[in-house]
Amino acid sequence: MRARRLPAGVAVLVAIGAHGSTALAHSAGQSGPGCAGCHAAGDHGIAVTASPSSWSPGAQVNVTVTIASASGENAGVFIAVNEGTLGALGGQGLAAVPAGLTHTSPKPLSGGDVSFTFTWTAPSEPGAVRFDVSTLVGNGNGSSSGDAGDHANFDFVFGCTPATYYRDQDGDGFGTDNTLIHCDTAVPIGYALESGDCNDSKESAYPGAVEVCNQQDDDCDGEIDDDAIPLPLYPDADGDGYYGNDELASGDTVMGCVPTRGYAAEPGDCAPADPTINPGAEEICNLLDDNCDARIDEYVRPRCGEGWCEREASTCNPATCFPGDPDEETCNLLDDNCDGVVDEGMLCLAGQSCIAAVCIDDAPAPAPESSSGCAIGASSSPWLAAGWLLALVAFLRRRS
Repeated sequence: MRARRLPAGVAVLVAIGAHGSTALAHSAGQSGPGCAGCHAAGDHGIAVTASPSSWSPGAQVNVTVTIASASGENAGVFIAVNEGTLGALGGQGLAAVPAGLTHTSPKPLSGGDVSFTFTWTAPSEPGAVRFDVSTLVGNGNGSSSGDAGDHANFDFVFGCTPATYYRDQDGDGFGTDNTLIHCDTAVPIGYALESGDCNDSKESAYPGAVEVCNQQDDDCDGEIDDDAIPLPLYPDADGDGYYGNDELASGDTVMGCVPTRGYAAEPGDCAPADPTINPGAEEICNLLDDNCDARIDEYVRPRCGEGWCEREASTCNPATCFPGDPDEETCNLLDDNCDGVVDEGMLCLAGQSCIAAVCIDDAPAPAPESSSGCAIGASSSPWLAAGWLLALVAFLRRRS
């Protein structure tokens, strides 16, 4: 029986991987955008609280992010949400940019922690929101070295009964430990009510599935081919463990177990006569589609040039790679002039600074940037957190 819906004025905060209304969340297993691309990856405490602790849909709430670190000197933050509206509060050192809220200047840690408070306005209907929080703790040495970025997600559920869902990429009804808290009224797309999937890229592998003798754990019980039954096998002339479309249509099939000489249980072989080419192969630079994903040399060809000028070689020979032409530097999270530094120089009007691809009125005395374009000691915007999406959009627009 489905649990009753909570009254419209009740909101529940769930920290992913934690318990209670105020909890620590850590970056382990929580991959996502953040400051780690420019700074070292860290693992400091991140907590999110709300005031009031319960509210109705459409209400405005003060939300506080608290960063805890035993070794840092100061800290900054970037916040994004997938529902509702963010707003900056005076005196908190936060500014709105198209992708969310980012700090304009750091705050010193006092007693091992520091907090940033902002407003969030809930949608008018019951639902849930995910706060995507990226943090940066600096050591105050005037350089980006030693600074640490972290990242965590926090889910608020308001006006409904919360339920936990599990990321289900293969659509088999079972998910992984990557969770989402949402209303219990419907399963979100791409998620499942059940967890425990041991192979989320294979639809036929999940807890309770039929175990077949394919040298894989189909039923996710931690054992391979236990009490397994035979399965259909198709010709595999090159012996790489995969069969192609022609082999599937050949009518030559046997019931058996893996391995059976000359036969395979896995589909997708795009080169049935070449054992080095199959869906399980690693892509290498050779002008061939090694892993049968209909792409050639993806992500493995030589690259050259800095920033906006970076290009990919037309072949596997680095001599065929030619950098693009530099452009005038603008406030867009790109290295337009190809000197290895992002958004350097006077790019905005007097009294403004370029923060996360936006010209924003200056906060009191932000510290300078490092030569790499990264924030120094958490003293300027963690631009990789604030603008990774903005940078990608701008980059694709300019290349189109």
